[in-house]
Amino acid sequence: MLDNMKQNKDKVEYILANYPESRNSDRLLVKLFWQHMDGIHTIDEILNATPSASIERVRREFTSDGKYLATDEKVRKARRIQADYTRKNIHTL
Repeated sequence: MLDNMKQNKDKVEYILANYPESRNSDRLLVKLFWQHMDGIHTIDEILNATPSASIERVRREFTSDGKYLATDEKVRKARRIQADYTRKNIHTL
């Protein structure tokens, strides 16, 4: 099944669906993605890994669609505040 996943979106969704604790931490999400999807097991291999920003961006897309929300209320609230702040201030750019 993992071999059939071509898109980062499919891969991130797999991690979020199968490791709910990854919904609370982008660091854990990236670690699990690198291990399971990129086969990264040592720090030296990170140069060949999917960029963490790409993984985090996909997680934010799911969150904005209301999918795979954080299981920790504090994390959900902090992300909601950050999203509101970004939406309000995007027009000032």
